[in-house]
Amino acid sequence: MTAQDNIDAALDSVLRASGSALRNYTMPATLEKMREAMRKVMSDSYIAGSNDHAKALRASGQIK
Repeated sequence: MTAQDNIDAALDSVLRASGSALRNYTMPATLEKMREAMRKVMSDSYIAGSNDHAKALRASGQIK
């Protein structure tokens, strides 16, 4: 699965929860804006998790 597939799957999941689906959005500009927003959410979440992991390792004395 490509990064684009992961983004589209996450978008589709959110849209389905709201009663819609990604297939209902066909305007390229709208799709790109939605994908960029999801990309930011996913990136921010990954960075936060990575930072939390590093803090936990430092707190346990495994890294300095």
